[in-house]
Formats: sequence, structure tokens, C-alpha cells
Amino acid sequence: MEEQQHIPNEKFSLLDGGYSNYEDTIDLARHRWYYYKEGFSPNLVKKAIEQSDVKKDDLIIDPFNGSGTTTLTSSLLGHHSVGIEVNPFTSFLSETKVTNGNISELTKIEGKLYKSISEGAKSPLLKFSTFSKRKDLDKWLFNDSVLNSFEAGWQLTDSLSGYNSKRLIRLALISAAMKNGNAKRDGKCLRYRPDWDKNKFNADSFVESLRDILSYIKTDVSEEPIKTKSKIISGDCRNVLHKSNEINDFKLCVTSPPYLNTFDYTDIYRPELYLGKFVVGTKQLYDLRLETVRSHIQAKWKKPIRNDFGFLYEQTMKHMIANKDNLMHKYIPMMIQAYFEDMENILKLLKAKSAKESQIWFVVSNSAYAGLEIPVDLIIGDIASKVGWYLKEIGVLRYVKKRKTKYSPLVTELRESVIILSRNKF
Repeated sequence: MEEQQHIPNEKFSLLDGGYSNYEDTIDLARHRWYYYKEGFSPNLVKKAIEQSDVKKDDLIIDPFNGSGTTTLTSSLLGHHSVGIEVNPFTSFLSETKVTNGNISELTKIEGKLYKSISEGAKSPLLKFSTFSKRKDLDKWLFNDSVLNSFEAGWQLTDSLSGYNSKRLIRLALISAAMKNGNAKRDGKCLRYRPDWDKNKFNADSFVESLRDILSYIKTDVSEEPIKTKSKIISGDCRNVLHKSNEINDFKLCVTSPPYLNTFDYTDIYRPELYLGKFVVGTKQLYDLRLETVRSHIQAKWKKPIRNDFGFLYEQTMKHMIANKDNLMHKYIPMMIQAYFEDMENILKLLKAKSAKESQIWFVVSNSAYAGLEIPVDLIIGDIASKVGWYLKEIGVLRYVKKRKTKYSPLVTELRESVIILSRNKF
């Protein structure tokens, strides 16, 4: 297809409707089991299903499934869905959220769980990295009693035979630990809570949080049962899309890839990855970084080769090269190139797996480097058109305030959009 000049729809029907914002899920059934800041609203999935005329037997997919908003929403509505997620913790999270449990079994286990926690167990994370107090640290992620309480609960789950109950309790343990951590997620890093050293999180506060979360789980499992179980595939979507037959002929894809913002999500979710024993040691964590989309500079991933992503991309790269002294890192231009190479590859793979009359709803945000706002949505629109998708619309969902930095002081907000693509001409 010929490259066209695309423009964002500033009067999009979903503008400022909270569709790209995950905050409305804090009190929603199953979502509330664990707070996941990065993500879009379940209402976006519902709107996409409605507007793409998805039937009950049609397949819905999300190659960047994250906490599982697409798969959970689809499952609750009775639609078949498959999610792909590279992060083993968030893969576990999304699969657990679509798990139905036995209430009486969970209640019976609770007594044993709290008894085990009261006895405690020595955590393998004591003195490891920044996880606990050490003489050479000014700050640490968890107090010893919280780590030991968590470990005692986790060891109890090793003896459980019920697969669903084990998953649900393990998620509750991780969620309770994070609620009793000295730091919380904030943007691209973990930031210590105000007066973190005065909060005095301990075994009692941990158990209190755990009771609340298990109460939510039992209520939601009873009142919001899963109608159609979704499938969660763990792995790099670039490989899974290429090899798996479980995502053939999808009718709708609702997804949001990592933004072009240098965030290393494996580092942001490092506490959960270690707590849940999804990674053991720094090498496994680093290897995981190599499996993620190249939207960060924290790993020596394979250098990009392709560089033909349209006029707007060319203008962006010219600016980066001309203003390289105003970049936060010398590898930013290569990261930008690698990111769009990954987007092109993924859009090609999705087209090969799509059914007739299928659609993609692709949520992205623009980025800013060297004083320039990079029109990520428009560049991906150019790439999608080039690889054979018809661009239906680039709808602006909201404008997000940007933190002021010395590298792009005049860029105060960034556009967040949904790119709607169609397999057939509309």
C-alpha cells in the first residue's frame, strides 16, 4: 500500500472518556486482586468488541497481555480469547484473574495459611540486593518480618494440591507483600513511600492486607464467575505469533505494546518476579530483558537492521542525530529504530494470523526526546499501511502531562491514541 499522510482525530468519540486509563479498575471484581498501574480500561475492550462486530465464536487476542484486561474482559463476557505475555509474573497474574476457585476450599486453607504465617519462615531474599535491611543500605524494599511472613505463606502453598486455590492464594500473598512494601511503583521506577521508615510494615499489617485480598477473591469468584476460560501463553510475542497455531484467524486484537519511553518493565516488576520465584538470580532477569520489545536501553539486544518506516520516522531520526548532545543516552536513536522494527514485525505477524474482516485496536503514547515529541501513533499508522493493514482511524484518547526534564523542557504533554486497523477496506 502507498504511504498516506495520516492525522490524529482530535474529536474522537472516546476522547477523555477514561478508556486508556486503568485507574477505574481499582474497585472492579477480579481486577482489584492486584493493582496494576499500566494498562487500559476494560471499557475499551467492550467498545472494540461492540464496534468490530465480534461474535461469541470469534477469537480475541492480545499479544501484550500485561495484567490481562483484554482476556479477563473477554472471559467475563463469554468470548474466546488468547493472551501472550513475556513477563512471567504478569502472565501468572493474567491467568490467575481468569481462574474460578472453590470457596469452601479457600476458606478451609485460610486457617492453615495464617497459622503458617504466625510461625514464620526465613526468606531467601533477606540480605539480597535491596530487598531487606543491610548495614550498607539507606533504604530497602521490605522489612524482614514482611518477607518472612510472605515466605511462610508461600511455603504453605507448596503443599496444596488444588491448582486453582494455589494460584489464587499465591497472587494474594504477592499482592499483600506489595501493599506492605516500603516502595511503590511510580512511572519508570519504584519510589519510596513518604515517611516509609515510619510506616512500620510488619507481620500483622501483612496478614491484615492478605485477609482483605482473600475476601475480595472469594467474593469475586462467587459473584463474577468466568464464563469462558481464556488461554494465556507465556513468551515473547514475536516468537509466539510466528509459531503458535492457537491464535490463527483472530477477529479482534486489543493491545497496548510497551511505550517508546525507555521503561524497563522487568526492572519495575523486579520485586514480584523475585517474590514469586519467577526469576532466580540476576542472569535470569537480564535474559528476560532480551525477550522484551526493544523500548528500553537496559540490555544489549540485537541491533536493528531496517530503517524504512516512512517520512515522519525519517524526520524524527534526522532530529535525533542533529541533536545527539541533547539526548539522555547515546543509544536512544538505535532504540527508536529497533522499536519501530519490532512494531513492523509484529504487525506483519498479526496480519498473517488474522481472519477476514478482523480489526486491531492498538493503544500507544507518543514520546519525547531531544526536545521533540515523536508521533509514535502516526509512524505506526504509516508502518501498518505499508504492511497491508487499512488504517481506519487514529483516535486521540487523552493528553498526558509529561514530567519536565532538561532534555525536553518545552514538551509538557504527550498524546495517547488508539490506532484502529482493519484487515479489509471499510
